[in-house]
Amino acid sequence: MLKYFVSIIPLVGTSLGAFLGTNRSLYNKLQKQENTLVAVATGILCSIVFNLLLESIEFRRESTVYIGIAIGFLFSILLSLISKKKNLSVKSKVFWAMLIHNIPEGIVVGISLADNKILPSTILIVLSISLQNIPDGLVVSIPMVSTKGRMLAFLYGFFSGVVEPIFAYAIILTAGKFSQVLMAEPLLIGFSFSMILMIAIELLKECESKKIVLVTAIAIIIFNCILG
Repeated sequence: MLKYFVSIIPLVGTSLGAFLGTNRSLYNKLQKQENTLVAVATGILCSIVFNLLLESIEFRRESTVYIGIAIGFLFSILLSLISKKKNLSVKSKVFWAMLIHNIPEGIVVGISLADNKILPSTILIVLSISLQNIPDGLVVSIPMVSTKGRMLAFLYGFFSGVVEPIFAYAIILTAGKFSQVLMAEPLLIGFSFSMILMIAIELLKECESKKIVLVTAIAIIIFNCILG
């Protein structure tokens, strides 16, 4: 029963990030710095891309990671075409990209908790993912406050992380099928890498148009240090 409780901890990190992103006093201060918010969101997203790239390199001998990257690019192109017809905003695409990004993290948590014993290394994995999820919740919720309102912005941030405990539960319940799980992990990591990369490129273009490239570069360095 304890391992099911532990698997919820990463969602707490996402929820904390979503709360910080929708906090009224914090948002009122940050709203005046719209360009800075764009730079921060881009810095977070680029840092996540870099970390996913490193994870993808670890699976370079697995053909499924390349399949995942290819599917991610194709899905991004399809999403871009749909967004042009349905007027889907970058904010919505960020939400879907982060939701997909959280699936392999849920799988990792599930694998680490599948054993009957909760080891110190397991706690370290769960805590590190939880800390990484704080900026995940921020990057989803902050841009949505102005258009969706504080409550909906928080819920978007929250639900982008709900997939983690769901997939962790699924792995724990099917712990006997490790080979299938491990084959799926590089596929999902490759998929989320290419998906978030495409969103990051769009945000970088926006940063260039707003002439905040230097601020964005500083944000990327800072968040790479935090996440790395």
